[in-house]
Amino acid sequence: MATQQKLHIGQMIKAVFDESGLSVAELARRIHTARSNVYFIFERSSIDMEQLLDLCDALDHNFLDDIQLQRKMKSNLCPREIHIDLNLEDLCDEKAVCVGRFLDELKGE
Repeated sequence: MATQQKLHIGQMIKAVFDESGLSVAELARRIHTARSNVYFIFERSSIDMEQLLDLCDALDHNFLDDIQLQRKMKSNLCPREIHIDLNLEDLCDEKAVCVGRFLDELKGE
């Protein structure tokens, strides 16, 4: 049986930060804290709600949605199958190939 991963908000924030293109100094400035505290946030498994909301604004990302999705997945409320009705004829050949590869990856082929 697979073990369930625990929610780690610091890792979630770090992942979004890494994609943001911001420097640690800029993120610290946006959330009104010291640079050293940003690194501490990345290590934390819990966070103050006001600070989380500041991070949502600073990184333009809704971590609350991420948390909700992870909780649903852990409690098996998230569907195991996704049904997509997609007419590949409506896409150009290049996009149709990309969509086909993506769907194959989702199925694990």
